[in-house]
Amino acid sequence: MRNIPKNKLLIAVLISVAVVAFFLIIRAGGSGYSGVRIGYTSREGRSSWSASYRSLDGKMWKYIHPEGGMLHIRVETKSGTVSVRVEDKEGNVIFEEQDIGAETGTEAFDVEVTGRVEVRIEAAQHSGSFDISSEP
Repeated sequence: MRNIPKNKLLIAVLISVAVVAFFLIIRAGGSGYSGVRIGYTSREGRSSWSASYRSLDGKMWKYIHPEGGMLHIRVETKSGTVSVRVEDKEGNVIFEEQDIGAETGTEAFDVEVTGRVEVRIEAAQHSGSFDISSEP
């Protein structure tokens, strides 16, 4: 005779552990997005994040662990709008710029940071690229 209740309990425990592990990984150094990305290519590292695309519409985020105390942000706009927001570990906004490149062009910013930060990007039919790194 099989012991089905023990198997169901084991499966429930394994699923719970997997879900908790997934959220811990995301919180520790993950990234995510909701929206539409067309022609999107990116490079992501522990201390950097860059992408270029034909069209970006929506929200994206990534945890970055800068080396040193500076984060360099460069955004190129061919069309559309994009905003960048940087928050520290406690959720305090340490940098925010909206409608970057609204006049079409490239803008660069240097942001002093301490420890891990969360970078949030919000775009509306933006065509262009961004580069966020602790290297100039």
